[in-house]
Order: sequence, then structure tokens, then C-alpha cells
Amino acid sequence: MMGRPMINDALDFIRSELRDHLGVTDQEVVVESARRLSDDNNIEGAYITLINVQEETALRNLPHTERVLGQSRLREPPVHLNLYLLFAFEFQSYTTSLLHLSNTVELFQGKRFFSADNQRPGNPFPATLDRLIFDFHNMSFEELNHLWGVMGGAYFPSVVYKVRVIEVRAAEAADAPEITTIALEAAQR
Repeated sequence: MMGRPMINDALDFIRSELRDHLGVTDQEVVVESARRLSDDNNIEGAYITLINVQEETALRNLPHTERVLGQSRLREPPVHLNLYLLFAFEFQSYTTSLLHLSNTVELFQGKRFFSADNQRPGNPFPATLDRLIFDFHNMSFEELNHLWGVMGGAYFPSVVYKVRVIEVRAAEAADAPEITTIALEAAQR
């Protein structure tokens, strides 16, 4: 059985938010590897690239059982993920790319988290997610050099955000035997 597409849902939602905030066409904001920026056939626009996935270890110790309609069920606890997203810009003019970079930082500075409570009418928040929290991720020159080296060598105006917390949970659960009595045995001397 396939799991729910939480990462895809998150990236699609973020892409729509960015597109609407920048005021560009749907084709000008893509979820695609920034490696494509170095291709001759690259698409002009804003690229959203997943560059790292990290487990949120602070949320690791959750119970393996849950109660559903009075019945105990065994279920593996969810994994909570942080996504590191690269937002890179390649528009016809360098100044347009810089303007869209600035507007992207403005978007996530003005609205650090997204949820069903603060969704816009034109972009409903995905039901598979609880919320998305955006943290600016600083990178040193050395880290940027390594990142862009992996992406093809050429640097494009860009910024990296850590997006917390995506919950991934398998749909399967099994019945758990319920403990109804506890028997104590007296120690023999």
C-alpha cells in the first residue's frame, strides 16, 4: 500500500504560495532540481529543490499503541521530517532574479508558518499536513560552494530554508491485545 504523499503535498503548496506572491505564471515556478539551471534547455523562473531531508529527533519518542473506538492498536510512531529547500532564480535579467529572491525572503519572513488556520482561499492547505514552519538557513561560502558544485557548478541567486515538520506515518495498524487483568504471584521462600 502506498503512503500519503506528504512531501509532494508540501512542495505543491509552497510552489503555489511562491507563485502567487511573486506574481509570475504557473510555468515560472517549478519543483525541479536546480541542476537543470546549468542545462541549455532550462526553464526560466524560480526553482524549488529539495536538497536534504532530516529527521526531527526531538519528536522521536512517541508511543507504539493508540486507542481507536475503545480498541488498542499497534502502530509505529510517525517520523517527523525537516525539509531543506533551495529556492534558486534564473530570470531573463539578473536584477529580476534578485527581485524575486528578495520577495521570497519577504514572503517567509512575513509568514513564518502555514496551516489550515491561516490558508488563503486560492491555495487550500493540504489535509495531509498539520503545518509548515519556515526557518532561514544560513550557509557559509564553503557550504554554498559544495552545494552549487553538486548542482552543476554555476551559482544562481538563491536562498535555503529549513521547513519543519512533515509527519510521515504508515496507514497500517494491527490490533493489539488489551491488558484487562494483572496477575501477581507471591514469591516462595
